[in-house]
Amino acid sequence: MVVGSPSMDRRISSILGSKMAKKKRMVVVGLKSHNRSREMLLRLLTMVVDSGDTVLAVHVQEPNDNFDPNTFHIHEDLCKSKQVDFQVKISAGGDSFITILTHQVRVHFATTLVLGCSSPRPNDSIVSSCLKRLPPTCSLLIMDNGGRVLIQQPGTSQQGSTIQFHQPSVVPSLPTHTSAAANQSETIHQSIKPSAPSSSTTSSPVQANTGVGNVSNVMHFSENMEQIHLKRLEQLDVKGTTKRFTPQELSCATNKFVPQMLIGEGGHGKVYRANLEDGRTAAVKVLKTTERSGEELIKEVEMLSRLNHENIVGFFGYCYSKDMKAMVYDLLQESLKHKLRQLGWSERMKVAVGLAKALDYLHHSCSPPIIHRDVKSSNVLLTQHCQPQLSDFGAAVVYHQSLKPSANMKPFHVVGTFGYLAPEYMMYGKVDEKIDVYSYGVVLLELISGKEAIQTSQATTHESLVLWARSLLSRGLCERLIDPQLNGDYEKQEMERMMTAARLCLMHSSSRRPTMKMILKLLEEPEYWVKMQREREEFINRNSFKRESRLRGHYEFTINEIPLIEDI
Repeated sequence: MVVGSPSMDRRISSILGSKMAKKKRMVVVGLKSHNRSREMLLRLLTMVVDSGDTVLAVHVQEPNDNFDPNTFHIHEDLCKSKQVDFQVKISAGGDSFITILTHQVRVHFATTLVLGCSSPRPNDSIVSSCLKRLPPTCSLLIMDNGGRVLIQQPGTSQQGSTIQFHQPSVVPSLPTHTSAAANQSETIHQSIKPSAPSSSTTSSPVQANTGVGNVSNVMHFSENMEQIHLKRLEQLDVKGTTKRFTPQELSCATNKFVPQMLIGEGGHGKVYRANLEDGRTAAVKVLKTTERSGEELIKEVEMLSRLNHENIVGFFGYCYSKDMKAMVYDLLQESLKHKLRQLGWSERMKVAVGLAKALDYLHHSCSPPIIHRDVKSSNVLLTQHCQPQLSDFGAAVVYHQSLKPSANMKPFHVVGTFGYLAPEYMMYGKVDEKIDVYSYGVVLLELISGKEAIQTSQATTHESLVLWARSLLSRGLCERLIDPQLNGDYEKQEMERMMTAARLCLMHSSSRRPTMKMILKLLEEPEYWVKMQREREEFINRNSFKRESRLRGHYEFTINEIPLIEDI
């Protein structure tokens, strides 16, 4: 799941107003009590809001409301790091949700009202009601919880506004990116369009001609990219590292892609069950056709064709044609996310070790190393014998030593899934193998607790598994973390080793997280864990007054962080 991209940031920033404006922006956000609304708010804060802005999150109380204003630690810390003024306000019911929000817009002279939407299309009557109540100086921005913009339009009411309305500037198209955020960037590019000029504003000749005179150049560029892609694939064909399927072969293997063969669908495309000519059963992922789908396919094919490990999903080949771009994998029906609660302790331990081996292989056996960037339970597939296989390398990057952070280096585009993202990656776009280590730590918490990384039930008060686990561990309540579904049937020392590994992986400071090689050793070698425990006790005796909180400085992200000494 994509979190942000440069094209997303720039285009949404143009909606909220120029970053060069002298006056900082006031953004009002409508907030519901469910977690989807919080996810939308977190994406807004991550991708859009700038230093000096003010964000007012307004919740309108409803009957039997379980909204808790004291559970916004991630949002508050993120705003603190970006020097953004963040406030949560609860308004008593009585007036309608729209009436209260638009009133807050006028009271605070807000330039943007942001609403979340869980359905593919916003309710037309709500949109119309909002626009009629908003002054032209304020734009209505409706986002889904994945960060995609569904509606962007200035208010149509003329009441109570004396500030001159400025048309959002048209952002020129950006160069093609090769990141896994390409599909999401394309969706946002199509959904965010400049608003029609107001009656008192005329479009400049530059704006009127934007994108028209460049059609032939774009077509020529696309043709050149097509040739480049074909040459890169020819090199793979010569090496014999992967097979190239024809559209006809895949159509035959999937019975012409009938709905009965469809086994999954996501943001990047559809996945079909296929029966190959050689008797193997496969999964065929057909990518959605976009201007970037070719580059995405090439990138993933080049990466997967060089991997060979028992805990990484088998890659059979690809299809590259004008009408179809697809990848063919070994078919594994179950993911860890869907089967977690059915697994016993020995199976969970096997998953933890196997996944650690896969990441250790990517980080330490591949040259240059590969950073997966989207380690999560739904990307861990399970064989019949519960052997884990890491899948979905669409977000993966090759990590060259030259990519180590420098003063002049731009951060990576942030992709991945909330709940699994390392703080330094989500906040600053910093990428190294330690972001995979953090995500692996979240998966360990899922194996221990049986809970998902982000709680989706409206009844729960725990938005984040990591925050919930940290609060228990910091109070020494380790037993409460264990999945009751296990009924106490687990190996105590193995459980302690997995908890220790999770704590280490989830260290707030990336430099203090271990490598996957060390984690693998901890899980597989009991004597290594005993040695760590002994060194821990010696360290505590010598340095009982030292705590990790003294070493963090300004790099604070969550409350209830576990001290370094207690983690080891």
